[in-house]
Amino acid sequence: MNAQAESWCKVDGHADYELFEDFNAWIDAGEINLELPLLRGLGNVGLSNPSKAFFAGDREAYEQALQAYRGQRRNEVLSRDHLIELYGDEDGQHWFERNEQRFEQLVECLAAQEMVPFVGAGVSAGGGFPTWANHLRQQGRTAGLAQPQVEAWLAQGDYESVIADIEQRHGRDVFAQEIRDVFGKRGRIQDITLLISELFTDTLVTTNYDRLLEQVYDTGDGSYIQVLDGTTAMTVVPDPKCVTLIKIHGDFADPAHCILGKAQYDAAYGAGTLDLQLPVPKILARFYRNNSLLFLGCNLRNDRTLQVFLATKLAAGDALLPRHFCIDQVPVQLADLTVRNAELARLGITAIWYPEKQYQFVDDILRLAKSELNYKKSQVARAKHFMPKAMREMAAMPDPAAA
Repeated sequence: MNAQAESWCKVDGHADYELFEDFNAWIDAGEINLELPLLRGLGNVGLSNPSKAFFAGDREAYEQALQAYRGQRRNEVLSRDHLIELYGDEDGQHWFERNEQRFEQLVECLAAQEMVPFVGAGVSAGGGFPTWANHLRQQGRTAGLAQPQVEAWLAQGDYESVIADIEQRHGRDVFAQEIRDVFGKRGRIQDITLLISELFTDTLVTTNYDRLLEQVYDTGDGSYIQVLDGTTAMTVVPDPKCVTLIKIHGDFADPAHCILGKAQYDAAYGAGTLDLQLPVPKILARFYRNNSLLFLGCNLRNDRTLQVFLATKLAAGDALLPRHFCIDQVPVQLADLTVRNAELARLGITAIWYPEKQYQFVDDILRLAKSELNYKKSQVARAKHFMPKAMREMAAMPDPAAA
């Protein structure tokens, strides 16, 4: 009997119900504002899961409601109203349409499994760790540096000078101890880290020293994560049974080998002139050339990693490179948006914009991408279901060329 029910669910498409998690939760929460008589009727009955009854009772109406919900969520998550409010009807609509087009490109890359996340300090900040700028402020206090000078360096993006000053005054041990104190604790698992673990199950790259990403992938079911640094990543073959995490600048547990101050950055990237033959620039350039990168929680200002990406792009000339993406805060002024968009484009990075300091939009955009991937899966499954039997049998046959 169970086997029959399972077979019926697969054939009839009822297994697809689980793919529409957010839409079903929206219905079950009673937040329905669509003119659908069946939905109103289900709400009046008092069912615990009206979405399931809706799916089973009228699949066509369910699909219509899903399409309306998808459009509504896109407008909300991709900031249509906010962009129009900032820039006016025409310019706001223009940049919303850019957000839509770029989001579609992002989903395409995710569906093709071409994408590697590049995770910065902004993600760790949500887990209870300081941003790198705030950490350097703390480092400056611990080392007794004059705060106005620290702030001046940070305002210029000159993070390396803060570290160099601390090391010159007190040696490297003071800086390393502060790294252990701050980044050695367990972080809080947030929605964004859970979404990263759901969307990416192969390889991740990060400049963070903490172990927040290791935490979220530690499921306790026997699976594990392989951690490499920017040097070992060039020589160690990734374990195909593992999620590979490449911590470009090292791990807090071994601060002696972390890339922290100017001397370490010079050794890793080249002193004075960028050296693309060194291991760290090599691995960064390899990812830039071969994968679509999604920058999450990254400042994307003038640091050494961006210098590697720009040099790699210039060296490629007219060669076609993968598309890279970031989810970035939209400037308040339209002129600033035009400049920032061009800066990122020169780096080969396409931005999807969200309202300034409303960081929950990053989670929402990733969740929307996950929902769109599930929708694509459901459409493929339905297409196979309605395919003539002979064509289904041919599609299931092994490819002789692959044998």
